[in-house]
Amino acid sequence: MKITFDDLADYLRHGREIEFSYKGRAYSITNHSGFWHLCDDTDHVLLETVCRFEEKELLVSKIAAALLDDRTIRQIFDEQVYDALRII
Repeated sequence: MKITFDDLADYLRHGREIEFSYKGRAYSITNHSGFWHLCDDTDHVLLETVCRFEEKELLVSKIAAALLDDRTIRQIFDEQVYDALRII
């Protein structure tokens, strides 16, 4: 099943955490202690504390614009260049 950014945005709006892989690196969008976080799970690094848990529209807009290597997360999902076998 291919997931577009609009699909991803709907998951986030419903409070769902996401794990995915892009260019051989693992990433996650998770919530912890009332905040959403963008993490590089390959190196176990917090890339950004995105926003408070309740701020779902802010979360979606900031995640859409977040850069991973050479593309935004919106581009990664809309162009479907993520590893489809490693999305949870």
